[in-house]
Amino acid sequence: MKFKPTFLLLALAIAFSFTACKQNVQQAPQPRNSDNGLLMAVLYTYYAAEYEALCYQAFNIGKERLTDIRKAVPASTKLAVVVDIDETVLDNSPSEAKLILDNKNYNDEDWNKWCAMATAEAVPGSVEFLKFADSLGFTIFYVSNRKDQFTREGTIQNLINQGFPQINEEQILLRTAERDKEARRLKISENHEIVMLVGDNIGDFYEDTTDFSIREETMLSNKNNFGKKYLVLPNPMYGDWMKAIHLSGNENTVDSLLNLMVTRHHSN
Repeated sequence: MKFKPTFLLLALAIAFSFTACKQNVQQAPQPRNSDNGLLMAVLYTYYAAEYEALCYQAFNIGKERLTDIRKAVPASTKLAVVVDIDETVLDNSPSEAKLILDNKNYNDEDWNKWCAMATAEAVPGSVEFLKFADSLGFTIFYVSNRKDQFTREGTIQNLINQGFPQINEEQILLRTAERDKEARRLKISENHEIVMLVGDNIGDFYEDTTDFSIREETMLSNKNNFGKKYLVLPNPMYGDWMKAIHLSGNENTVDSLLNLMVTRHHSN
């Protein structure tokens, strides 16, 4: 369970107040348009009981599904559960919060430093879910787009620190080449049957695209897999959904998206 001290909120309030007091001496950095949405997304992810409830809901469903699968195939030792890492089993919202406070965009240098710290907390329910999978004899693979060259050591240490099971080198498949995960899933499938995929992004389940229409169409064609073979965790902070709607943080783009919503539903 996350440690959410009230003094952290107080410290943030003091920090913002201190910045405001300095404006007469030095102009404070102006918040970017994209920060307004990111700010609320980060706070929701870290503090909202609803966010935690959605995570527990997904993993509770996962436990039920794994129980059914194991009952149907009691002797198989080649059944795999494949999980993403970021915003699926590890919560990186404090890293996003630091970027907001420092008035920065995502960048590899800060991200690699964060991964090396190995202090990300577990997504609610994720450790218990994977320990349950382990107890039923499923093989767990952690498939992430963290870059292997820069983050492997910190990632493995972070997963160990949080108590995740089956943290073996060959079961941690980080990014070494292309971003798409399909090749790594196919590699797992050479020796295992993947019975469940868990992630926060469509690309964690099947080959993805940034074309909005195709993305929607493919998702709908897979709708019967969600809650069964596919478990989706909430992530409002970032993801390929933003690329699919061309959300760049530009005010005109945001206004166009909002106007489209209003026009479609308030045309009368």
